[in-house]
Amino acid sequence: MLQQSSRLFSFSALIVALAISLPFLSFACAQGVSKTGMIDGKAFYSAAKILNTGHYTFQAYGTKNKLTLISSDNILAPAASGNNQWEIKKHGTTKYFTMRGFNNAGLSKCVSTRWAFAKPAGYPDAAVMWQCEVDTDKPLYYGYDPIYPPKQMWLTVPDQHHNGYIKLVSGSHLYDMIPRCITPDHITGGIRLKKCLVNTNDTSLLWKVATIKG
Repeated sequence: MLQQSSRLFSFSALIVALAISLPFLSFACAQGVSKTGMIDGKAFYSAAKILNTGHYTFQAYGTKNKLTLISSDNILAPAASGNNQWEIKKHGTTKYFTMRGFNNAGLSKCVSTRWAFAKPAGYPDAAVMWQCEVDTDKPLYYGYDPIYPPKQMWLTVPDQHHNGYIKLVSGSHLYDMIPRCITPDHITGGIRLKKCLVNTNDTSLLWKVATIKG
């Protein structure tokens, strides 16, 4: 069956699936535990700003590039134009939210944290697009294990050094590893996640949020 040309996912998609949808393996490989992880995670959550359900854009610091869903490959990338309006769904009563876009086929895809398998320890390396499962009424798994929910959960945290800009923080391993923030830097399959703290002064981590009205 794996060799049939009609298979739903390509080999590259399978690799992404393995990195995203195996939560228990991620826990087993998470050897890069941070001694200050709980403190750092709580600091981010405490400083986070709630994004209410709605539509938003996210523009990278000092550029015209916005967080964009490239429909042809179902990947996340910075771009000056294109499919850059994101449907934000607030996650219950928390400060977390999920980010979803729709490709040209009308299928919803959510911004998700990818896990990189590495020695001696794995780590979250990229923000990628994946099928929406969290905050989704009837998620479709296409034969894969359900995603570890925090991989599709994000925080917006106002930057302490640059007024009007925020960091986009992954909810994945927020409390046991060094937190990771979305950057506009390309990486195979998506855009790079970078280590970050609440007080990190790094413009490559910054985004300007705009609400889409109407």
